Amino acid sequence: MKKVIYFIALFFALSIVSCDSDLLNKTPQDAISEPDFWKTANDLKLYANGFYNDLPSWGSYGMGFAANPDINTDVCLYNSASNRLMGNTDVPTASSNSVWGFKYIRKANYFLANIDKAEGLDTELNQYKGEGYFFRAYYYFILLEKYGDLPIIDKYIDNTDTDYLYAGRDPRNEVMDFILSDLDQAIAKLQSKSELNTTTRLSKQVAQLFKARVALYEGTWEKYHAGTVFGVDGSDGSTYIQIAADAAKDVMDSQEFSLNPEYGNMFNQTNLKGNPEVMLWSQDDYVTYGKSYGNQAQEWPNRSGYTRFAVRSYLCTDGLPISLSPDYVGDKSLTTIEQNRDPRLAETIMVPGDDLVIAVDGTVTPFEGPVLSSNNSCVTGYESQKYRIAQLDASTGDVSSDLARVIMRYGEALLIYAEAKAELGTITQSDLDLSINLLRDRVQMPHLVMDAIVTDPDWPDYGYDLTPVLYEIRRERCVELMGEGFRFDDLMRWRADKLFVGKNPKGAYYETLLQNISSGLDVDDDNYLDPFFDALGTEGYQFNPNRDYLNALPSDELFLNENLVQNPGWD
Repeated sequence: MKKVIYFIALFFALSIVSCDSDLLNKTPQDAISEPDFWKTANDLKLYANGFYNDLPSWGSYGMGFAANPDINTDVCLYNSASNRLMGNTDVPTASSNSVWGFKYIRKANYFLANIDKAEGLDTELNQYKGEGYFFRAYYYFILLEKYGDLPIIDKYIDNTDTDYLYAGRDPRNEVMDFILSDLDQAIAKLQSKSELNTTTRLSKQVAQLFKARVALYEGTWEKYHAGTVFGVDGSDGSTYIQIAADAAKDVMDSQEFSLNPEYGNMFNQTNLKGNPEVMLWSQDDYVTYGKSYGNQAQEWPNRSGYTRFAVRSYLCTDGLPISLSPDYVGDKSLTTIEQNRDPRLAETIMVPGDDLVIAVDGTVTPFEGPVLSSNNSCVTGYESQKYRIAQLDASTGDVSSDLARVIMRYGEALLIYAEAKAELGTITQSDLDLSINLLRDRVQMPHLVMDAIVTDPDWPDYGYDLTPVLYEIRRERCVELMGEGFRFDDLMRWRADKLFVGKNPKGAYYETLLQNISSGLDVDDDNYLDPFFDALGTEGYQFNPNRDYLNALPSDELFLNENLVQNPGWD
């Protein structure tokens, strides 16, 4: 009886699906009259617009809080120690307390079930059909990252479809094949960027890049988790890694996008229209869209800060790591830490003398040091330069109420291509020149030359050895995508627990400047900030490699559906 009541309630809850537009319109589905809807391409557009709200966004955090997308990893910390790397997480009792749930997939299936009712130009109908397939794949990938095996629901179901409601979990590689099939459908139907003439809607190239992203994730997951409880029997991941390389190359060969001439200014804009690198973006425009979020949040440290590991990952301008370069001046002073370093470091962290606020009349208020002890503090001492707009808005005399958000950019395609080729063991110098070295050219860094890679004694210890070129490609990915929300997924797919288990994340050297800002902070034996010492002590992160690579299914879901099986280590 409990199961019947639950599924009736679930059905009615999921029947009310939002169709808010991220672009121009706001039309809830419960206001749709079925006989009057699904007739034109514009009807499809109205519904599809609601999917865009589910893409990464800054959200409506308000003044002083818009946390860095890489928080809770080894490169960026939130200002409290509660995160998944700590381990010791309880099994959620209800799906509402976790992300396990299929309402978003249901929303996509509802759209795909009705889309063929509409009439119009084939190019328009196919565009929105392609968006439907893309978003179903997108929602499934989010669940796969967190839970692995999933029930494949390939149609719109109601509360009488007990075969689906009580289905077990399909193997993760079958789920990935389903995701890739949907993305192939999307790629075949979506228009190219030049045909759409916009980068705020999905294009064929966006779907290709996402295909490359998900295939690299699954391929490297299966490679590095082989032989563990999270592996896929009989697979070394190479099939998916090859798919990733090919899909990334498709984006590159399309010539629809190129690198933006400047690295930093992609992340400090209120509008990204016309940016040659940005493939998909959203605009938090207070006046047009009524969002309460604005760049005022980025003028604070956002309750987050980069770690010592992150800052030390950047090469020196001679192309050598800090462990080997004679040009390295050390990291014991914020005022000199960016000297002789990869210019992307200066575009990523704040140091004294940077522009904090630029008034309408041009008067500059310089940054004097990080906020270390407020509710919105940067516990590491390395505040983010990325995403800040120092220039005050001339129309208000205040910080901007708007900020653009990069969702997908061309630089990722170059990184995926290089990593996939290196993982396959087929990478050549020509491949590096087509990918990594273009990224380095943009910031005037020396090329990565396969035959001249020096052994860095401080290469990260992943718990297994890599080829020299793959060590450096992983470094390049870390640096290029710093603060953009990729790092946690990278740690999971690389099975990189050796990097952080049993360790405390560290911040800046506790120099006099920082002591004067906030005294009495915890430091390690070398005088570097140890911001989570109170929470971790000397034991460090307690992530359990035999359990914590996947989330636990909620206990109520296991009770309601006896065909579901809990993830390893959570019983």
